[in-house]
Amino acid sequence: MSYLRGTFSPSSRWLILGAAVVLLPVFFIPVLPIWTMNLWAPQYPEGLKLVIYSHTLKGDLQKINTLNHYVGMKAIQPDDFKEFSYLPLALTLFGVMALMAALANRRAPALVGWLAFSVFAFLMFRDYASWLYHYGHDLDPRAALKLPAFTPPVIGFAKMANFRVLSMPGAGSWLLLAAWALGPVGAVMDFLDARRRARRAAPGPAAASAA
Repeated sequence: MSYLRGTFSPSSRWLILGAAVVLLPVFFIPVLPIWTMNLWAPQYPEGLKLVIYSHTLKGDLQKINTLNHYVGMKAIQPDDFKEFSYLPLALTLFGVMALMAALANRRAPALVGWLAFSVFAFLMFRDYASWLYHYGHDLDPRAALKLPAFTPPVIGFAKMANFRVLSMPGAGSWLLLAAWALGPVGAVMDFLDARRRARRAAPGPAAASAA
């Protein structure tokens, strides 16, 4: 507990500030994609793309929704995702927490913020996986084309009917992962620096014997 009440080493403090710099602008300039999904088929050799940002969906939504209608999938609409209403603000608030921890130079607030960020990221990833599952399983039985239930890939490649689908994290997710990773990297650096300082402060053999 005494360690958590302590202060950062200078290098670790800069890493926490780096995480804040990554997260703070998300609310104001959410320009990097969080996830991308590419689809190819004989009738679409150029491919179709669905791009997920922290605040909306973009890409070939109209064409994808037309295809979804034929197989009984629900239309994909940005307004259906409540996460878009708070995701940019939440990520920016985590940046504010990191900035406050770095400015206050205290380990405990940084740990609390990193743990909260980790839980939040897990819940968002779970929501995305659940979204894909329900879109591929809650099919309209009156659809023109009958397909067995399926789940589009969360990460990686899959074949669905005559479509090939590739789903991958976007640049925004990689940047958020980097911000998340700065936490444990900074903690390890801080712990090692604290051990080095403790060894330097400890009395040497000669001083111990003299005492």
